[in-house]
Amino acid sequence: MRRFLLITTLLFGVATVASGQTVAVSKMALMTFIGTIEVKAPPAQVWATLTDGAKVQTWYPGWKGATGVKSLATMGASIAYKDEWGNPGKSVVLYAAKDKELRLAHVPDDGSYVCQVKFKLEPKGAGTMVTATDQYSDNLDVPLDRDTAATARASMMKYLAALKAAAEKK
Repeated sequence: MRRFLLITTLLFGVATVASGQTVAVSKMALMTFIGTIEVKAPPAQVWATLTDGAKVQTWYPGWKGATGVKSLATMGASIAYKDEWGNPGKSVVLYAAKDKELRLAHVPDDGSYVCQVKFKLEPKGAGTMVTATDQYSDNLDVPLDRDTAATARASMMKYLAALKAAAEKK
């Protein structure tokens, strides 16, 4: 019966769960951005740039000036941020596989959006291919999804270039 209700909810948007209870589905923009960049540094060096508390401030704009962060290399580690629009929030590590993959969720204090980012590191010769995947839900009052897409795409290009520059420093 529960499986039927879940399918009904997915197909039709509202289902009765029990007497007096309903489940509704609403549409929210969910965008996925995938960017890659080749870094002339081994995966361990890129990993250190992604996760070391002092180094994360050099490449991710929202983390500049963050204090008290020693490492983002373990699940549950977090860092406070201020995004490009001045919204304070928190980034939390959802998954960490040393030198291979880091997943984070960014959530502003006002709850206006949720962004999940996955960084996948793959050795490529003497360097590392970094693939970043942003999944971004936007519940902000913006005119069009394409405005959100343009902003998120520009932000990703900027932070990947900064990650590359920071990781390649000796």
